Amino acid sequence: MHRIVKKFGETVGKNITTQPQKALSLLNVGYTVSGLVVKYFPDQRLLPHQKYAAAVCNHTIHKPLKDPGNSAVVNLFFPCGLLQAMGITPQFVEGLSGFLNGAYTERAFIDFAENYGIPKTYCSYHKTVLGAALSGVLPKSKFIVNTTLVCDANTLTFRTLADHWKVPHFTIDVPAEYSAETVKYVANQFRRMSEFMEDVIGRKLDHEKLKAVIRSENRSLKMYRDYFQELPGKYLSNNLTSEMYKLFFTHILLGTDQAEHYFKQLLKDVRNAPLSNGEIRILWAHTVPYWQDSINNVLNFSHKYHLLCCDLNFDSLIPMDGDHPYESMARKLLLNTMCGPTKKRADKLLEMANLLHADGVVYFNHWGCKRTLGGAALIKDMLEAADIPVLILDGDGCDRDNINDGQMSTRLQAFLEILEAAK
Repeated sequence: MHRIVKKFGETVGKNITTQPQKALSLLNVGYTVSGLVVKYFPDQRLLPHQKYAAAVCNHTIHKPLKDPGNSAVVNLFFPCGLLQAMGITPQFVEGLSGFLNGAYTERAFIDFAENYGIPKTYCSYHKTVLGAALSGVLPKSKFIVNTTLVCDANTLTFRTLADHWKVPHFTIDVPAEYSAETVKYVANQFRRMSEFMEDVIGRKLDHEKLKAVIRSENRSLKMYRDYFQELPGKYLSNNLTSEMYKLFFTHILLGTDQAEHYFKQLLKDVRNAPLSNGEIRILWAHTVPYWQDSINNVLNFSHKYHLLCCDLNFDSLIPMDGDHPYESMARKLLLNTMCGPTKKRADKLLEMANLLHADGVVYFNHWGCKRTLGGAALIKDMLEAADIPVLILDGDGCDRDNINDGQMSTRLQAFLEILEAAK
């Protein structure tokens, strides 16, 4: 299967500069086929919530490619409740880049972006999307909305997309400090953004629909918090791809029926899961290189090593207030574990490591993510001071050509052997 998909990616890559519409058509065919495969012929090793996620995530990425005029490009941390309430499909750049990687096309788009002038040191997720857009393959969305949270590439990427496509663009500026003043500041931006969306779309926001979206989000997050209370004593089969898919439901799909169904099934699966039986329990920090076979071969579906969760999937689990939606969205961003000092993220990792009985943490230093790279030493020191071993693993979550596969595999397996010896 890898050979077939790789050949497909090469074919797409050959067309991006000369026939971008053909490249897009090929991608649409590819995602249609892969959507049918994961829906009707899923990997039988997957648990029910994982099978469901694979189909929903494929559809979520594919839909804006087919109907870009009813979509908005966003970043992972953008609260999409307003989009859900107004019937706009979010296309988030990190997820799209992951799917372009899954089609073996990321390198062609990265090359295009770098030849265009995007620095080699730039985040590969963002380079992939920029290459797809600047080459003419990625169709323009109705508008673009994003936050400044976490990633300094956001400002350049989304401004570049808006300028290239000549579409409306709104950025939510997120201060590093949480206070009554910053909540008010961010909430007022969301109010202005809702007016911006009304002007662009040509219809008014239905506030009752927004309240319904928020109620749905709260139900989903309640089930997710319950899941974390069940997980400490359980073994729940996992894999890197499913952990990546979880980001869709913990972020851009919150407030949808799909997210509610996912968390309901996730909670059911963990309650039906067997008791933990001496597995090495691993907490993952930052993005997951789900496509990297050397890592997959160690962790995927393993009964020896239990991949518990990625910290991006518990970055902001606070309840929302439907009567004060804009203030709730503001708090959601400002209280995010990725907002503000690195110690905030370290404290949450420590809390979850203790809750989930993690034996160790793999801290993935994704290429180009300055915030993650810069915080690595502090987080390692804080966790190891609490007797939680940490492996800082340098790699790239999106670009196959930018990794040292053998070294990464060797270091991961050596770390796991250390954890086994200490168990």
